[in-house]
Amino acid sequence: MLFNTSRTLLIDICAPAKSNLRITIIKNRLTHIDFKKLVKLASMEFLSPLLYHNLKTIITTLGPEISAYLKNSYMQNTARNILLLKRIKLLKQAAEKYGIDIILLKGSAFAVSIYNEVGIRPMADVDILIKKEHIRKMKELMKEQSMYALFKTLRGKWFEEVKSHITPYQSADDILSLEIHTRLFDDRFIPFPPLNPFERTMKIKWDNENFYVLEPMTSFIYTLYHMSIHHNYSFRLRDFIDLSYLITAYSLEYGKIITYIEKTQAKGLFEPIMDTAFENAGIINKPEHTGVSDAYIYYVNSVVMKRVPIQISSRLTEATVRIATLMTSGFKKWAARIFKFTDYEVSVFYKTTSELPVLKRVIMGMWIISVGAGYLLIFPFFACIRKIRLK
Repeated sequence: MLFNTSRTLLIDICAPAKSNLRITIIKNRLTHIDFKKLVKLASMEFLSPLLYHNLKTIITTLGPEISAYLKNSYMQNTARNILLLKRIKLLKQAAEKYGIDIILLKGSAFAVSIYNEVGIRPMADVDILIKKEHIRKMKELMKEQSMYALFKTLRGKWFEEVKSHITPYQSADDILSLEIHTRLFDDRFIPFPPLNPFERTMKIKWDNENFYVLEPMTSFIYTLYHMSIHHNYSFRLRDFIDLSYLITAYSLEYGKIITYIEKTQAKGLFEPIMDTAFENAGIINKPEHTGVSDAYIYYVNSVVMKRVPIQISSRLTEATVRIATLMTSGFKKWAARIFKFTDYEVSVFYKTTSELPVLKRVIMGMWIISVGAGYLLIFPFFACIRKIRLK
């Protein structure tokens, strides 16, 4: 298992499918834990509503304080999700008048599809996918809907030219934050086989409206990619739980997914999370991973991100991901990609150096040195882990 004892218990409680034996084991473990710590962890990992929903089926009584907190979290999230989804429903209807097709991604898609209640799955912003040729029309629609761009000038250019989505938009009342994607994968990091998401959609009916979501296998691969690359393995357990619910809801086949993952040249980076998600869904039990070691993932997810300042930890985690991918995919395939930096500032630095002041250039130089230092710090650690595993 990827995670420590408390996280493993939280994952087990939030798992989509539980045998009677598994429920009995969870009940026994619950008698020996501090509920306040479990609830705090669930809150940090955005799993409070799901914890409340699932605990009701496992144990009959909770302390009044804890029960009230979890129920309040669940009710608030339900109200917020319904409000956001109704706003998206209106936006979808307006977009259709412009001839724009919209696919729901991540949290909003999961809330209406794989979870049996819309209030279970928290979401910070709403992610949608449109066709790249509809960007201009979408921007016109944003003005019509009184949505304003969060970033302009250089940062706006960077979003359109480098990232997989355009500049994020915010509603005038600050209720809806919208991230408009024009592609699923950013091949600066990992080359993905051709995949047209608009040919792989499902219709989900909610509030008498048909919403489009990605077909299950595409959604699984996209979620896996987003966790591994976008978040540099510093993901929330909420994202991991999404994978398990996808597996259970649509009976996803391990073999088909791994066949696709092998074509990305980064199977070793994705496999540990994928294996554990299937295990958590009760589909397979595969404790031995052939990819990146569990120790590496735990180190990045549970130690670095919580023990050192974010300015340092983000450099270390990025360096770790690059080295891990290099060592599991082969130097020849990754030599051309290993030193491609992903942060906004460096992307702009290389594209528009003339528009940056001297101080900014000095800071970028220091940033690049810090990434190099990250590689030097992480490489021996990962090399030792790999050497131990090979024995």
